[in-house]
Amino acid sequence: MNNSGQSIRYLLRTVVFLLVLLAGAVVFYSDLARIFLANPPLNGIIVGLLVVGLVDVLWQLIQLAREDRYLDRVHNYLAYVDQNMEPPERANEVILYEDRRPLTEFMRTLHQVVIRGHHHATLPYLLDSLGERGESRRTLPRYLAGTLIVLGLLGTFWGLLQTVQGIEGIIGTLSGDQHANVAAFVSALREQMAGPISGMALAFSTSLFGLGASLILGFTETQLGRAVAHGQTRIEETIVTGLLPFWRAQRRPENLDLEAEDRPAYTAALLEGISQRLDSLTEQMDRLLSRQPEPDTVSRSMDKVSEELRHELQELGHRLDHLEEQRNRSMRDSLDRLARVLARDKDGGDA
Repeated sequence: MNNSGQSIRYLLRTVVFLLVLLAGAVVFYSDLARIFLANPPLNGIIVGLLVVGLVDVLWQLIQLAREDRYLDRVHNYLAYVDQNMEPPERANEVILYEDRRPLTEFMRTLHQVVIRGHHHATLPYLLDSLGERGESRRTLPRYLAGTLIVLGLLGTFWGLLQTVQGIEGIIGTLSGDQHANVAAFVSALREQMAGPISGMALAFSTSLFGLGASLILGFTETQLGRAVAHGQTRIEETIVTGLLPFWRAQRRPENLDLEAEDRPAYTAALLEGISQRLDSLTEQMDRLLSRQPEPDTVSRSMDKVSEELRHELQELGHRLDHLEEQRNRSMRDSLDRLARVLARDKDGGDA
């Protein structure tokens, strides 16, 4: 339980960061308003997308905090079962049915897989799907952070284009012969430069809003990513160290094939491959016999099939022998350690 509650920390950190930014926006409201009004349509879109991204990040952090509380409840009930304070049926009811959220649905799926004895081959894929679900939480904030940068650059090029067009128009229309003196020429030049200068203001204001909004959303998305990583690690630890032993212990009294249950995943996959191979060979023999070939052809095909099957069975036998040897070695090591511990305790008692 040392890792519990960290998602709420990331949420609080994000909220504090946003409150500080809001206070800064209030202090510099007049300057920000003047910059915003340089290009209200594009700057409004940037601010709107920023708000959408922040709302999504806060919502995801709230969901992660709720999942943290759910995992706390799972740990508590597993501890209650170990201490004989609650029956296993009550723990299963709390873990699988009292909470309505995607993580609970995932736990129900995992429970069915464990009860049926297929978790050795299926658990890695389930955990991968859980990781993909965690990464999907960050998809929208990441996309919006990139979009804000693109909008800022779009406004920059838009403003620069207006500036270049304005200067080009001034060069093409302004002439010294049209003015009586230098003062009149400078006054006219200043009036006509208002358009290009407003284009520069548009460019820089949009860049400022776009890059600033991207930085803000990037920071909050980083907090979300850390919270997702923390939640993913904690869920995996809860499943591997808590729920799998708990659910497997419930299956022990049901005349299970414990040797098959502890069989490594590669052995189960090998057995499945041999079964598929036998089915394929049967289909080949059926097709061969349906064409009524020569007896010599059938004999050669049978010899080839027998050789392939013999090779598959030999490989399976070698793997099972290796597995049995590893089990025996592990058991001997455990018995030796137990004997040494008992001998040491006995010597200590005699002393």
